[in-house]
Amino acid sequence: MAILGSIVPAMGQYLTGIVNSNYGGTQSIYRHPSEVVDSRYRVYINLAATDLYASNNYVRWVAPFPLVRYLTGQVPAQYRTERGRSLGRTGYLKEQLNDRDKRLTLGGEVRGPSALVTINDRFGVAFTTRARTGISYRRTSEETARLMLYGTQIAELQRVLNEGQHGMANINGYAELAATFGAVIFDNDDRFLKAGLTIKREIGFYNAHIRVDDGTHQIIRDPNAIGFQALNVRKFDGVYGYTNQTAFQRARLSPGWLFGKQSAGGGWGFDLGITYEYRPDFRRYTYREQGEVRRDPTKNKYLYRISASLVDIGGIRFRNPEMVNLYQVSVTNKIISNTTFIGVKTPDEINERVVNSLGLPLMNRATSYRSGLPTALNISADYQFKDQLYVGFLLTQSLVSPNAVAMITPSMLAVVPRWESRWAEVSMPIALQDNYTMPTIGLALRLGPVFAGTDHLGGIANIGNPRGANFYAGATIPLFRRGPKNPNDCYFPPQEGGYWKRFGRRR
Repeated sequence: MAILGSIVPAMGQYLTGIVNSNYGGTQSIYRHPSEVVDSRYRVYINLAATDLYASNNYVRWVAPFPLVRYLTGQVPAQYRTERGRSLGRTGYLKEQLNDRDKRLTLGGEVRGPSALVTINDRFGVAFTTRARTGISYRRTSEETARLMLYGTQIAELQRVLNEGQHGMANINGYAELAATFGAVIFDNDDRFLKAGLTIKREIGFYNAHIRVDDGTHQIIRDPNAIGFQALNVRKFDGVYGYTNQTAFQRARLSPGWLFGKQSAGGGWGFDLGITYEYRPDFRRYTYREQGEVRRDPTKNKYLYRISASLVDIGGIRFRNPEMVNLYQVSVTNKIISNTTFIGVKTPDEINERVVNSLGLPLMNRATSYRSGLPTALNISADYQFKDQLYVGFLLTQSLVSPNAVAMITPSMLAVVPRWESRWAEVSMPIALQDNYTMPTIGLALRLGPVFAGTDHLGGIANIGNPRGANFYAGATIPLFRRGPKNPNDCYFPPQEGGYWKRFGRRR
């Protein structure tokens, strides 16, 4: 069921209910690397976290039971066939036909062992690991999207000549090792600024992509099988590239795979960002300890906070000639029949059948191409109404071209009210996801060392015929910073010499 992927949760995206928290730890630095410094933690260890996500603008889930039950094989008995399978290949999906291009984003992210360490009041570091996978298509003609959904066996699509087709599809998988460094730029009483930089090593373990610049297709009678239909590719100008499954099979934590030539490809990425805080009540958090003026590290001190960052700058160069295949495609009148993919069991066999069906000559095969990271601009604001009660504002703007060979993070805008304390937190993100077109309401909870949430309750609970779904969860070891030995010592010491003397002073 090709398009079922368009609403199956799989790709990591936002963790909207957690990332703006003052207790987000390493989860927050993926969005804003500047959050690595002036943390509420001495040490924050992420044991494991996962984020699953999907959205599309083509189909809605209209089944009388949640998508989760379908995926876990718990479809109610009245909706099953005699063989135990759920009825209908597309009966649970409702198309949105409007002659507009279609898009899909889904994927999964696993955040492995990671640690944030506060060095002192001015510096912090973090070391993180994760694996990311993503499937997307964008700017895809509606007729091509319908073909992906129904295949060739639907009567209303047969014999129709579809010209001017276009689209871009990507499948990506890579591992990431990263180091983040943050520093306080200045702490001048009510004004506070910090910055952070993340350097990432990216190792690709799979990629496949196809770009159709100009295509024409038509469903015809299968010349080799009576009673079946085939796809006549009347014209296809574009690109087809992929890595062999050997790239995934060789994935292992070894120097040769991480930095050598054993992987299909590798590259580097960067995140950079700043955070400004306005602290009108800084006197409440100021004290002297061992002759030094300091701020209470256990408290959130701002009335409002504004953060901005550019994340996932960079890419992966796939260039291992044993595993990498790239074809410039310009073909006419090629048949993909009902028997083309019979007996295939592996991705390599699928790719080989596609190459043979399109008649792509081996002499035209290239062995190198670049896949970009999901580059995005993140802007966040957070306002403290009163102790423990906040409202956050989050904006993510994708900077990836629709035709790029790259993973993508759809643009999003959210308002996130939350109540937080050291050991517990609850938030309810209200967002416009999927390039500002999909209204959602979510819920996130943090209790001690664990957290869980969704940015799309409708997709989990099957409310309102959703066209997306999302879930995330994690387990951590939080070790908090210590406050003043004598809480009564907090005061604001006299300052002399004006702004420039105070600029960058130690806290």
